[in-house]
Amino acid sequence: MAAPLVSLQHAAGLGVRPAPCTARRGCLAPVALAGRQPAVLSTRLRPSLGGQQQRRLQQHTLVRHSRTVCRDSNTPAPKTSSSDDTAAAGGPPSWAFNAGLLALWAALMGYVFFLAPNQTPTIDSFVVQKLVGLKAEDPFVVNEVFTSVWNFMGLYPLLYAAILIPGARSNKLPAWPFVCASVFLGAYALIPYMALWEPKSPQQQLPLPEAELEGGAKFFMRAAETPWLGAALAAGSAYWLYNAVTAGGDAWLGYLQFFDESRLCHATSVDFMLCTLLMPFWMSNDAQGRNWDKRGSLVPLLSLLPLLGPSLYLVLRPKTYSSSSSSSSE
Repeated sequence: MAAPLVSLQHAAGLGVRPAPCTARRGCLAPVALAGRQPAVLSTRLRPSLGGQQQRRLQQHTLVRHSRTVCRDSNTPAPKTSSSDDTAAAGGPPSWAFNAGLLALWAALMGYVFFLAPNQTPTIDSFVVQKLVGLKAEDPFVVNEVFTSVWNFMGLYPLLYAAILIPGARSNKLPAWPFVCASVFLGAYALIPYMALWEPKSPQQQLPLPEAELEGGAKFFMRAAETPWLGAALAAGSAYWLYNAVTAGGDAWLGYLQFFDESRLCHATSVDFMLCTLLMPFWMSNDAQGRNWDKRGSLVPLLSLLPLLGPSLYLVLRPKTYSSSSSSSSE
């Protein structure tokens, strides 16, 4: 664009005609402008201006001229804020997503403690003691379907620990307290972490380097970076899934009746469904962090299999102590 420049001499009434300056694309440094700048201080200047004053005035005029030239095309544009990028992308703001999850968690807790059926509190207490082995001598047999669901909720915390602790580290808070609480509370302890979760920056290296797996306290994480933990969880998942599927019609009718009357059965069954629904997100996040080249085809397929799918994912994903960690990346 053309940027007319009025020299200081003209502004001071020295009678010098302004010389137009046409700026080409790209920013011209003051040194380059010196060759294009017309003789601003000509012989028509008043003789009262000394040589030093003339040089100062010429330098000041040159600086003013350089500021009128267009910005360098190679200069990067100012960066927009993350909120602007989010708005431009059309995605919901993070605060709304977090608030929605926390509202869902509050609604679920209110439902379980105040709205869920609670017609059999004595039976619920007895069933818990029976399932943990405190009433082993009693001949009472707990419903086979509910027994399977109960054991499902013993396997899910191990699956979440193997996926969340290495692959879902957050800038705000660690995952392990929520994973430990999920042993007793299941998804009711995991939803708050998901609401507060913020991907770690810089991104966590996956699979974990061997230096982070040293020490006795990291025994579980070392096992998670081998195929053996996933294989053991897959075997347990297959057994209890088979036990539930082959329980028979009478067992399923008894389970539905128990679900309709018992807060224990209600809360445990809802917990199982929540853990199943949340797992695909964390599997996809972990697979992306490990740059698994088969994540686009296998992760959606494995997500369709409750418990068994995530267990097989632990077997197949790239791991620290497996040759599969050297699989080709995208």
